[in-house]
Amino acid sequence: EEYVQILTRLLRGEAVEFEGEDWTVRVPAGAVALAHAVPVLLSALSPRLLRLAGEHADGTVLWMAPIAAMEQHVAPRITAAAAAAGRPAPRIVAGLPIVVHDDDTEARAAVAASAAIYRDERNYQRIMAVGGASDPGAAAIVGDEASVEAQLRALLDAGATDIWAQVIPAGDDRRASLRRTMDLLRALTD
Repeated sequence: EEYVQILTRLLRGEAVEFEGEDWTVRVPAGAVALAHAVPVLLSALSPRLLRLAGEHADGTVLWMAPIAAMEQHVAPRITAAAAAAGRPAPRIVAGLPIVVHDDDTEARAAVAASAAIYRDERNYQRIMAVGGASDPGAAAIVGDEASVEAQLRALLDAGATDIWAQVIPAGDDRRASLRRTMDLLRALTD
């Protein structure tokens, strides 16, 4: 926590007079000359880190937080912490696997195989469980173009400000699968 408090203040050009348990820093205002503001986004899934991100950082970057976790856990906690600290609404970058494919079962299996490492990591298990997902395949955004677009909009409506897509191919024609997902994402960002 101390490091985040120090770093964010330095990157804002503020004076830092900090004496903590692990860090002691004394830097005058303007000592760190930056050409432009540098946003600090903290990777935060737990309540404690979401509070820290809301109080001190410019937002959070998430991975494997399903839509329900965004709506019920992430967005309310980080937004409340920012408001209590008198800070602006934070950025919430939601990272999820995305697959545009006509067979949802096949798409979820492709995600489960590609993202298997996250299935057994406790932090990801917890955030997936909060969102009602049992594994990365269940947390992923999959479906045809209309379904994926609706899920992405639901993610934004739940509180995400940015979406970080991990595009995963599914099915026999992996190249066509990638192209289909990328085409939809491009169309949504134009």
